[in-house]
Amino acid sequence: MQISLYKLYTISTFRIIITITLQVIVYKTTAQTKEVTYQTLYWTRYYNQLSFHPKWTWHNEIDNRRFLQANKQHHLIIHSHLHYKVLPNVDLAGGFTYSRQSPQNPDATVDLVIPELRPFQEVNLNIPFGKWFVLAQRLRIDERFIHKNNGKILLEGYDFNFRMRLRTQALLSLSRKNTLYNSSLKLANELMVNAGGGTLLNQFDQNRIYIGFEQNLGKKLAIELGYLHWYQQRNTGYQFFSRNITRLTIYHRINRYN
Repeated sequence: MQISLYKLYTISTFRIIITITLQVIVYKTTAQTKEVTYQTLYWTRYYNQLSFHPKWTWHNEIDNRRFLQANKQHHLIIHSHLHYKVLPNVDLAGGFTYSRQSPQNPDATVDLVIPELRPFQEVNLNIPFGKWFVLAQRLRIDERFIHKNNGKILLEGYDFNFRMRLRTQALLSLSRKNTLYNSSLKLANELMVNAGGGTLLNQFDQNRIYIGFEQNLGKKLAIELGYLHWYQQRNTGYQFFSRNITRLTIYHRINRYN
């Protein structure tokens, strides 16, 4: 089944409109006077993909994020999402995230951990260019339920807001033969914007730029090491985090239908 020219045009136009909108927001944000806090972190992630049908794949991730300074905990986040392939290069997914946000500063004196419940939906479009290069686009919508707090203790109830995420990722195969030990290079840029009535000063949420190297270790396992720069606006509107992150990922891919 092939995508019609109309569908391709619609998807491309929609993607371009979103990209331009996000870039305008980023430009307006960075033009203001700001305070930037610089931090260094390391992330370790386990990513499981279970394919149980030619069109269905279940993804599960657990990601632990820590400050390099004093080895303090920053964030624990767990994702589970089910993907359905509607076309050979397009899939739709829905999932749920459970998050535990520790203090944003490793020197914090209050050790408050804030839970978050986050349903989300996404669409993925992969465009191959020959055998060795793929351009992958992902649009994700987060519905975020963040536990209310006063900065010291948790309060009753949750605050809610939407977040839109657009990621462009390039995957370049470094192996010219299809073997079980292929290696690849990844380059990615993801922009996130907040939406909803409670968003006043930080419509721009964050920007992540990533470069990574993935090495297959056989049919089921792969390991990836990469560098991520995470630039995030705080809810004050003029304060930002600039974070340098080393990320290690172990991929575990299981195919149950062939």
